[in-house]
This record gives sequence, structure tokens and C-alpha cells, in this order.
Amino acid sequence: MARIERSAFRKAGILFAVLVGLLLLTSLPQVRHFISENLPVLKRFIQDCGPWAPVVFMLTVAVLVAAGVSRLVFHFIGGALFAFWGGMVWTCIGTMIGYSAVFFAVRQLGLRDSLLRKHPTWQKLAAKLKHNTVPAVILFRQLPLPGIVTNTVLALSPIRRREFFLGTIIGLIPEAVPTTLIGAGLRKEHLGLTAAYLFGAVALFIVVWIVWGIYTRRAAAKEGMLDQNAE
Repeated sequence: MARIERSAFRKAGILFAVLVGLLLLTSLPQVRHFISENLPVLKRFIQDCGPWAPVVFMLTVAVLVAAGVSRLVFHFIGGALFAFWGGMVWTCIGTMIGYSAVFFAVRQLGLRDSLLRKHPTWQKLAAKLKHNTVPAVILFRQLPLPGIVTNTVLALSPIRRREFFLGTIIGLIPEAVPTTLIGAGLRKEHLGLTAAYLFGAVALFIVVWIVWGIYTRRAAAKEGMLDQNAE
């Protein structure tokens, strides 16, 4: 439980620093000028795709996330291209497709033995998932691991598909909301509106992670998923 708490707050600290960094960076006149010049190019490309634009975006997210690219990059881009709700929904769907592809590839293509030969420590991580529950998946996703590693380890564990889907969907939200909100703020031409979105994202992030921290502590105590002295 202690390790989950430390990992959750470490991730929170990193993301908070990134949000503040973006807040400061996007307030610079040179950065604003660069965004105002290049963002319309991406928007025109999306518009040229017509009704297929969300599909193209989701498939791109799915492929790159499955390959190991951070999903937060696409929440940021999605918010800038599709506004908050569009960026949130399309990026989450694309991320779930990419995550699920890794999960099913490991289980269905017989990759278990080859992966364990290359990464024997992954079996130790998989063994820490003692309970086949949604909270166990949510808690495991708080560990500071790349998404592709987390999905692979979950595939090596006894976690069922339903728990994987539900736990992953819930686990995406705390980081996705403020990151998408920042991207949506970049759609605003007026610096004041952009700053309002960015400050809102930071404030929302603080609230979400306070609530999330309380939840993870209680869930970890109930699940007993990780040992206190886990390495």
C-alpha cells in the first residue's frame, strides 16, 4: 500500500509540474505565435477528413499508444483539435484500442514465454496482482511504468478482460481531464481565455488528485494488493 501511495503522488507531482510548465510556456509571445501559425494547419487536415476525422485520429492514437507513445500527448492534441469533450472521448477510445491490442496480443499470440525470457521481472510485477478486481487494475496503473509495460504485465497476470477494461477506463480519467483541458485552452485566440483554461486545468488537477489519493489509499487497504515491503 505504501508503494502505491508514493507512486500515485510521484505521478501527481510530475503531471502537476508539466501542467505548470505548459502554463508558463504557452504564455510566451513566441510560443503563442508558433501555435497560431501551426494549429490551423492541423485543424484544416482534420476538416478535410470530414466525418472520418475522429476515426483517423482514434486509429492514429491507437497505433502510436500501442507502440509506446504517451497517451497524454494525444489528450493534449485532441483537446486542441476537437475541444474538450471531443478530445477527451476520441483520445480515450483510441487509447483503449491501443491498450487492448497489447493486452490481447500477449494473451492470444503466445508471447508469454518470450516476454518472460527477456523481462523476468515482469512476472514478479504480475504476481503482485493478488485479486482479480477492478480496483486492483486501477491501483496497478498508478505505478510509474510506461503504458506498454503496464498493459503487458496485466496480460501476464490472471486479470480477466472485464476487469482490465473497466479498471483501465476509470484509471485513464484523472490524468486525461486536465491534460485535455489544456489542449482545449490552446484553441482560444485570446491569451486571457487560454490562461483561464490552463489555470482551470491546474485547479481541477489538484482537486482530482486529492480525491484520487483518498480513493487509492482506501482501495489499497481493502485490496491488500501490494506488500508494504515490495521492491
